[in-house]
Amino acid sequence: MTSLLRISLARLARRRGRALLAAGGIAAAAAMLGAATTVAYSLATGYDRAADRADLPDAIAQFGEADVDALRRRVLALPNVQAASFRLENGGVEVYSEGNYTRHAKVQGVREGRRGYAIVEGRDVRARGEVVIERGLEREWGVELGDAIGLHEFRSNAILRVVGVAVTPDNVAFPLAKGPRLYAPYEDVRSFMGERPETVNVALVWVQDPELLDVTLAQARVASFGISELEFVTREGIRSLIGQAAGIVIALLVAFSLVAVGAAVVMRAASSAADVQRRLASIGVLRTLGATPRTVAVGYALE
Repeated sequence: MTSLLRISLARLARRRGRALLAAGGIAAAAAMLGAATTVAYSLATGYDRAADRADLPDAIAQFGEADVDALRRRVLALPNVQAASFRLENGGVEVYSEGNYTRHAKVQGVREGRRGYAIVEGRDVRARGEVVIERGLEREWGVELGDAIGLHEFRSNAILRVVGVAVTPDNVAFPLAKGPRLYAPYEDVRSFMGERPETVNVALVWVQDPELLDVTLAQARVASFGISELEFVTREGIRSLIGQAAGIVIALLVAFSLVAVGAAVVMRAASSAADVQRRLASIGVLRTLGATPRTVAVGYALE
């Protein structure tokens, strides 16, 4: 067996290029399978980790412009509500920085209270003229802390300084999303939009018992008289949407992995069949020298 192993190694040394090519194909197929497994696990568990880190609200309500004081009284009077924060959001804003440009940004004016996003670099906004950007925008445009971000809409313009980078797991990140999200002080966004003081159009709601969220939302709809264009997005609903996108990604990765593995198997089988035909004389010599069929098969398998 030792002699046969030496012969196999010698044959490999003579055909180093073919051996390296076969090893590379096997390694590539294994890497794709490993990547598919890793991505599947990350997508399956990553949302919960990111949502907990960001303190994602149990429900996000969007509506037409309303007075924050009257709205706060209604929300906090609902059963099961633990806390609420309010924002002023403006969509379709033109944003530019360092030669990059998009006209699909969402800018949110944040007020006091829980944020619903996690700061992963820098700090949160503290004063007017500052802005926190989402991580996808930072990576795609190469924006760094201290850089200027320009906003434009109709006759409104603003220049804000980047002080932080945030992760908000209630949607996929830019550029997969149509536009990036930015978080600025409430007064900056209100002035930019030309809205009345104390006007908001987004509410973030945290409840004491998530199992009773449906009851809370039903009561909210009953108490929504005078509030227009009311829509709710729940934490579980966001999970389902992201899960659907993750399923597509996983399916594509698995499909590519299976194709790579299948191609490697077919190529290796064809190569092995050709080798057997080409080495019939060598096999005959080994058998003449006393090698058993099992020994010959093991030697070629090792090779």
